[in-house]
Amino acid sequence: MYYETAKLPEKPAEASAKFTVYLVGDSEERYVYCPVRGRAYKVDGKPEEIVRQWWLYRLRDHYGYQFSQIGVEVPVKVGATEAKKKADIVVYKDSTKRIPRIFVEVKKPDRKDGVDQLEVYMNATGCRLGLWSNGAPPHVYLLRVEPKEGEEEASWRELRNIPSAGEDISSVDKPITRKQLEPVSDFLSILRECEDHIKAHEGINVFDEIFKLIFAKLYDERRNLKNDNSPAKFRVGALESAADARVRINKLFVDARAQWQGVFAPGEELNLSDETLAFCVSALQKAYLLKSDADVLGAAFEVMVNPTMKGDKGQYFTPRHVINLCIDVLDPTETETIFDPACGSGGFLVSAMDHVFKQIRSERDDESEILENQKDYATNNVFGMDYDPMIAKVAKAYMLIWGDGRSNISVGDGLNDNNWSDDARAKFQVLNGVRREHRKFDIIATNPPFAGDISADDTLSRYRLAFKTDASGRTKRLKKVSRDVLFLERCLDSLAPGGRMAIVLPRGIFKNYTDERVRRFLMERAKVKAVVSLTGSMFKPFTNTKTCVLFIERRQHDIVDVSKAKKDGPILFAVSEIPGKDQSGKLVRNAKGEIISDLGEIAKYLKKNLAWGGK
Repeated sequence: MYYETAKLPEKPAEASAKFTVYLVGDSEERYVYCPVRGRAYKVDGKPEEIVRQWWLYRLRDHYGYQFSQIGVEVPVKVGATEAKKKADIVVYKDSTKRIPRIFVEVKKPDRKDGVDQLEVYMNATGCRLGLWSNGAPPHVYLLRVEPKEGEEEASWRELRNIPSAGEDISSVDKPITRKQLEPVSDFLSILRECEDHIKAHEGINVFDEIFKLIFAKLYDERRNLKNDNSPAKFRVGALESAADARVRINKLFVDARAQWQGVFAPGEELNLSDETLAFCVSALQKAYLLKSDADVLGAAFEVMVNPTMKGDKGQYFTPRHVINLCIDVLDPTETETIFDPACGSGGFLVSAMDHVFKQIRSERDDESEILENQKDYATNNVFGMDYDPMIAKVAKAYMLIWGDGRSNISVGDGLNDNNWSDDARAKFQVLNGVRREHRKFDIIATNPPFAGDISADDTLSRYRLAFKTDASGRTKRLKKVSRDVLFLERCLDSLAPGGRMAIVLPRGIFKNYTDERVRRFLMERAKVKAVVSLTGSMFKPFTNTKTCVLFIERRQHDIVDVSKAKKDGPILFAVSEIPGKDQSGKLVRNAKGEIISDLGEIAKYLKKNLAWGGK
């Protein structure tokens, strides 16, 4: 949202040729002059007024509407009474201001609500076109579709734009080409818009249906958008019937399901009604997912997954700057394998892919060779598992965005292989004679679940840390063991000799007296290289648990006498004081959108002073 600024000794008395915010007097209070109402307004404390004035000038300069055919703060009659809130902007068909053509609802920056209020105005007046904006894209361009015979409610579509003064709706109903798609900066708002509509009109699993559409759109972008002029098939025309649009979108989904097997079952279908499907497609169709920031998409995917379902098992979505710390210090290469036994949405794995992809590009100058090596790494070296099928779908799609159409993500209990599929066994186990053992990986990066205890006999019997030796030398199995302890042993079993690991653990495991046996077990099997203490706000809003990142290197041979661990060399310690989150758990960013955190500085310190034996 660009505007000019100018200093004045007194508040402005007339409209400027271009939208201008005036700094008035010695105190430089901010004012705008409204060309429709013909007076100046102070905007300090009213940022939505700046958005409104920006749109007034944009409607004139970009769309060709005259100020004389525009109303501001217009009362709208809803039924027998007026709406409590006046319409921010109304664009009329002409200067008589009798017939509204476009309603505009504006909000201050960062506000996401208000689309429903816009729909109220449009329904009350029969107006077909609406615009919602907080000053930053994506703006919402809304079309009201009259209810069919026998129906009471209108339906809604999103347009790519609103028509200019000399255009009709068909002018903005042309096929969307690749060059017209835009990377998204707020994918979550789009998903929430779809979610709200589905909840209001359907009685089905919201996430599953939205995810199917995202999957179909990814397929369209990767397979059909070959150049800037290629038309997108993932779209619904403003004047197209919802039934016709469904045929095309359904084919995209079926083709994607066949091409990228393992994400959806062979018989899964789109279950949304025609009109709801058309609404969701219209909301998604302007986005260019493959060119969008992976963090933006990943964060949106994670929020869409029910957080309480994850929280009750202690698995909280790992902030991206924590993930990046781990991957920067582990420094994976294109010849090494990496595994996350509790991969969630795949954050550690995608960060590793990004890290290695940059290495591959920096070392080569042949584009086809670069792409081939990146594909080989993603397909053959990156592995993950999660117990939740829905989250595993997210991980697969997240990795598809990064170019891995055959990601090694499996659904399964990372602590117990009893119910693993044959495919999971093939990926994560090897035969040693007639006995199956865990496959060994060069690198493990993970934030495993650490809330709650495991008491199942079938699981506990597999772990040494589920047994405890008393003072008399007798060994007995414990009735229950915390998840984090079992995952620590599971990861050590899967880490190759000389392999490197970063694991997020609750701070108590490093200091509790009752966990001394866990620390001894760890030192017997691995060299502790570094410990980074994270603040209690790092995993908000899910939990206040204080955590640490543990960096270790698997020993070539286990030791029995832990006093020999003194020869391992110094252990590096760091304490994060700037978490990059406020007390509510919201990320804190600077003007460039970068997270304000000291983890980058800590990563540089560790990389400079930490020596891995295998590198």
